[in-house]
Amino acid sequence: MVDKTKHEPGTFCWVELATSDGAAAKTFYTSLFGWTADDAPGGGGVYTTLRKNGKDAAALYELGPQQKGVPPHWNSYVCVENADAAAAHAKELGGTVMMEPFDVMEHGRMAVVADPAGATFSVWQPRHNIGAQVVNEPGAFCWNELYTTDPRRAGKPATWTSATTSSSNRGER
Repeated sequence: MVDKTKHEPGTFCWVELATSDGAAAKTFYTSLFGWTADDAPGGGGVYTTLRKNGKDAAALYELGPQQKGVPPHWNSYVCVENADAAAAHAKELGGTVMMEPFDVMEHGRMAVVADPAGATFSVWQPRHNIGAQVVNEPGAFCWNELYTTDPRRAGKPATWTSATTSSSNRGER
């Protein structure tokens, strides 16, 4: 088991499912991966943390009325040292900040960003919550990948990670 107590800046640290049917998604994913579900109020609805062997592995929430027309999708989070700086740098590089940086209670600070080709991801500045506590094992996330019709426009990873990582991790993915 790969237990995490920290994610290095510039690495993917969390995944969550935005779904149209929370109950069905919980049943499907807990059965498929052996996760347990822990519901808590959050974001005007229920935020479900999915756990593998008692460790946070992923989450899901039901899309709200303000997200009408948005299809179910997985959100990927990249750990950063400073969500405000990462969002500002994304803008400098031609990205769009879809949701400006904001605090998620005491857990951390985040922003939602679209790269120049329109692919979205979130940046996560951890405080009390690092993100996934278990990765790279059966039933835990192990890979994130960008599918795009315009890789050149999406940009090279080193161009955006260098501003969001510590000097010892610059340019790593």
